[in-house]
Amino acid sequence: MRRILPLFALAGALLLSPGLARASSSYPAEIQKQLGLSYVPQCAICHANGVTGYGTVTTPFGTTMRSRGLVCCSLSSLDTALAALEGENSPYITYLKQGLDPNNPGAGAVTPPSYGCFSVTGQGPSSGAGAAVALLLLAVAVVRRRAARP
Repeated sequence: MRRILPLFALAGALLLSPGLARASSSYPAEIQKQLGLSYVPQCAICHANGVTGYGTVTTPFGTTMRSRGLVCCSLSSLDTALAALEGENSPYITYLKQGLDPNNPGAGAVTPPSYGCFSVTGQGPSSGAGAAVALLLLAVAVVRRRAARP
């Protein structure tokens, strides 16, 4: 039983972990919906060079959104931050509605990437929960099999 304990601990940790990209991957689609955009914005409007992950929200638009209450893994905080910028008549919102990069409107139209940002295709990365459940079921089966031995 002592050998199986680390397996249970690992499965529990995977099940309880938030999954970094899982929640934020829906942000571009939520921005599209909330602002009534005809396109899905790129992750690069908030993340440095479009590379997502912890600590990469460093663009002017991204940091402004964070200063208006945006936090990781919370669509309601995203909606609140967008509403705050709209209420301020922020040029960031104007640029987005015009299809321009809010960080560099002079660069022209924002075009969706063909890869990289999972929200463009609607396919988010796995949160790991499915693998954790499978691992947990495997651990239970092993424990039951060992318990059934004479």
